[in-house]
Amino acid sequence: MKRDLDFAVTRAPVYDWSRLASTYAVALAVVAILVGFWHTAQSIVAIWTRSATFAHGFVVVPICLWLAWRKRSELAAITARPWWWGILFVFGAGGLWLVASAANAQVVEQFALAFMLQAAVVTIIGLRMAKALAFPLGFLLFAVPTGEFLLPTLIDWTADFTVAALRFSGIPVYREANNFIIPSGAWSVVEACSGVRYLIASFMVGTIYAAIAYRSTRRRAMFIAASILVPIVANWIRAYLIVLIGHLSNNKLATGVDHLIYGWIFFGVVMLVLFWVGSFWQESDRVPADQVRPKAIEASMDARASFHFYAAAIATIVAALVWQPLDSFATRSVATAPPTLPAIDGAHGWMPSALMSDWKPRYAGYRTDVQQAFENGGRKVGLYIAYYRNQSKGEELVTSTNSLVKLGDWELNQIASGPEEIEWDGRSVAVDHADLLGRKGKIDVYRLYWIVGHVTSNDYVAKAWLAWSKLTGGGDDSALIAIYVAGGESMSGAREAARRFAADMSPQIDRALARARAGGS
Repeated sequence: MKRDLDFAVTRAPVYDWSRLASTYAVALAVVAILVGFWHTAQSIVAIWTRSATFAHGFVVVPICLWLAWRKRSELAAITARPWWWGILFVFGAGGLWLVASAANAQVVEQFALAFMLQAAVVTIIGLRMAKALAFPLGFLLFAVPTGEFLLPTLIDWTADFTVAALRFSGIPVYREANNFIIPSGAWSVVEACSGVRYLIASFMVGTIYAAIAYRSTRRRAMFIAASILVPIVANWIRAYLIVLIGHLSNNKLATGVDHLIYGWIFFGVVMLVLFWVGSFWQESDRVPADQVRPKAIEASMDARASFHFYAAAIATIVAALVWQPLDSFATRSVATAPPTLPAIDGAHGWMPSALMSDWKPRYAGYRTDVQQAFENGGRKVGLYIAYYRNQSKGEELVTSTNSLVKLGDWELNQIASGPEEIEWDGRSVAVDHADLLGRKGKIDVYRLYWIVGHVTSNDYVAKAWLAWSKLTGGGDDSALIAIYVAGGESMSGAREAARRFAADMSPQIDRALARARAGGS
């Protein structure tokens, strides 16, 4: 009997030295940039470590590498070539980092570092290969711990829906800000109820699913949008059901640890339903064979091509690190001596008097503060100033953790806020006005920032002035100014008294702040 035999011919392995060189060049650039911006990279990891909301950051880089590995067949048909214009994007990301560092905008610093890394990779491997790796590169942005700025909005939305749903269910509700009372007890929508953890988790997992399950950009975008909207609405329903269960069980259920357990179980079920529905439109991730034409692999190393990759890596490193000396200069320009803030003298009929209230804003990290009260024609106005110098994370004026009242505080709530115009040192200035209401009565507050001699109430403008001052050697001296009226004044009377005080006393306040700044020069 004749038997056919198949013989396999074993050949010596042939390596694509050019591809290896591009990989090593990318690794060199990434490591050098991370070392150069170590403090920013360290701040990212520190937040991953201490915050359960952002603990997912530890798996982002492995997921990026895995998503890139899934593209290996497609990448085999693409030749890597440096894209030299990408150096401008590395340079621009470095400039963004410098401004963010000067403004103490940590999350922007962290995004700038991620942008630098992305731009460095694109510069070295080129646009064609970067296009194939767009999803893995974009996914790197999930490593940046951001989303807490959404807390106030998500809390307000959750409270609005919960109260409306309870009233629709026939349960009477009395509400003050994000605290409300129903016949069976009192409830408060706090950070844990905002749903920000659900939203971030859903957004990230939904993005991974979209990358795996779909090929078309339209379907990916639609599913990612659904992964954002669904957890927001689901959290509203979850909060309503928690309160309803507590009410119907006479607060025996859903008021302790089971409150959180019910929430995560509900979220898990919602996500399973979302993925199940999304599976009906799943697309094959395989690329037709006729679209993949593996390129010929040369046995010899192209030294010139390898030189280009390493040259691109060195160029990206220089474009990124060139900003470090400027950051050192900006840091040296900041005074470190403890500031002395003098008491404000009376003027235009306003005379110092006894404090009308022990309230002061919930701001932290200031170097010194002063609280005074003034009286004129029977009207009393309070003044609070918190002075900042040598600002850093946790000890800065403009940050989301600083507020007029403590979130979830039943003693005092912010029931309304909005912009208004007041006269300050002879010119019209926009300020934030807030109505606070608590057990001790009502407080009307006008809040604004003093940034190295400039007055504003806008957080972004304040950060911009701070960055400009530090980069030009002017330091980072800043202050919170809160003018308030507490007690029995009518709404119109309180506002008129505060506005009159600002117009009359603003030159005195400016001079006192200027003296405090000059004392640290």
